[in-house]
Amino acid sequence: MQHRPFPVRPAASQPTFPLAATALAVALLSISSGAQAFELDTGNPDLTLRWDNTLRYNYASRVEERDSKIGNSAVSDEGTYSFNKGQAVANRVDLLSEIDLTWKKRYGARVSGAGWYDDAYSSVSHTNPNPPLTNIPSYIGKRYSDYTQRYYHGPSGELLDAFVFGGVDLGEVPVNVKLGRHSLYWGESLFLAGNLNSVAYAQNPLDLQKGFATPGVEAKELFRPLNQLSFQSQVTDTLSIAGQYMLEWDSFRYPEGGTYLGPVDFAFNGPDRQFISQALGFARRGDPSEPKQRGEGGLSARWSPAWLDGTMGFYWRNFADKLPQTFLTQVGPGTSRYNLIYADNINLYGISLAKNIGGISFGSELSYRQNTPLNSTVLGISPGLPTPGDTKGPRGDTYHGLINAVGVINKTPLFDTATWAAELVWSQWAKVRSGGNLFFAEGFAPCVGKDKWDGCTTKNYLGAGLAFTPTWFQVFPGVDLSMPMTYAVGLSGNAATIFGGNQGNGNYSVGLGVDVQQKYRFDLKYIDYLGKYRSTNGTAVTSQNGFTTLLKDRGFVSLTFKTTF
Repeated sequence: MQHRPFPVRPAASQPTFPLAATALAVALLSISSGAQAFELDTGNPDLTLRWDNTLRYNYASRVEERDSKIGNSAVSDEGTYSFNKGQAVANRVDLLSEIDLTWKKRYGARVSGAGWYDDAYSSVSHTNPNPPLTNIPSYIGKRYSDYTQRYYHGPSGELLDAFVFGGVDLGEVPVNVKLGRHSLYWGESLFLAGNLNSVAYAQNPLDLQKGFATPGVEAKELFRPLNQLSFQSQVTDTLSIAGQYMLEWDSFRYPEGGTYLGPVDFAFNGPDRQFISQALGFARRGDPSEPKQRGEGGLSARWSPAWLDGTMGFYWRNFADKLPQTFLTQVGPGTSRYNLIYADNINLYGISLAKNIGGISFGSELSYRQNTPLNSTVLGISPGLPTPGDTKGPRGDTYHGLINAVGVINKTPLFDTATWAAELVWSQWAKVRSGGNLFFAEGFAPCVGKDKWDGCTTKNYLGAGLAFTPTWFQVFPGVDLSMPMTYAVGLSGNAATIFGGNQGNGNYSVGLGVDVQQKYRFDLKYIDYLGKYRSTNGTAVTSQNGFTTLLKDRGFVSLTFKTTF
């Protein structure tokens, strides 16, 4: 992948991830005993062993008043009532630990993991105190489920990277192979919105829980590794090929309902239920219908002929989606159930171009998804789940494109240097293959009497993301100051794919960053969300253009400290 000055494009060989509880305990003991980052002396110049740890503390406080119409909606009240203005929405410690073992710089292994604890959350969910909504919480007994407690409160952790790698020469062609839990990232997308419309879509499950809390975060920071076999080979000086075969499947990690950044109360894996109506009562969350664990795969080629002065990429992938459609099933009189359904057997074909022009690094992609899930209503189907990987919801074909640029501005009277990035994203639905009666789009039955501001899909979607960071060096001895700013918004239309983007829906952040001796990092940041909803009854949200619109009253200030040792 061609190097670009900012953001650093993700290298497939160097993902970073989190840690299991036992390893977390060992690492914390090491911290308390004064251990520091080091490269162990193995006594053999061909063998290197490195252990790095990153400790992060985050304190965040809500600074925006609650929107009463969001708070009066039965599907979104618990998220906005989870914390009041002025309360801490995060009081969290994270530890990332990484171990790399390398033999002759060609063979080795990598293990990484993370642990966390957040004192802002407890076992009790903070629900709407106002009747009648206080009597229909999405968590039974108004207590967070074990799933939500683990990922929000903790203490907990998880093993992520765990793979071995090695290289062989087939004649004069070098081939590098990895086996185990790791991530690959193909293509040229930079930001989260770009990734959701890129050739790398669903190549890795993403941590959207982190992405929602940190607008502008680079896609590479959100990767969750999967067990797989992958290879990369430099066939000629100008041509390389790569491939992967998945041995594991997992979904995106989402902001859970009833938490501060959970847009809707019933989603996704944490809440127990959702109140439907007096006649139907509660719909209980059922087990998700997941695709088979093995079988996803893909091939890519990167070609850099001298005449191009750049790099072209070609891609094919067959994969299972990692974002769900939702089914509502009536399983008996007054008894309903909803399930997350993940579709498989999606084909993606793509092409990319990366090129440096006038000191600015440009990237672009065009891709076509075949048989991909499309936006739908909450589906009503007969009792019983579809077979794993099958969905009776709308599926069809979509086009996706993006173009981005990254660069550096040299010293000016206003700052010593600045980095910037911009990305424009486009998508279009081309064909509905099945389930058209449930396609939530203009011109289809579910959107009769509605328009795009009710969330209806349009033929085309256009969105943009921006990042700008001026920097001042040595404002004090050993101290550098920066001001990172990000803005992302849907410019026109609503995408046909899940989380693909909605007009007027987005987020922004502005902050100050302080680097001390290039070892300690402090960030103070304000984060907020954008969107448009309708309230036909004047008291509660009755429709919205994208579920993340329901976060538009969650503005918060975040202070983060991070150090690597």
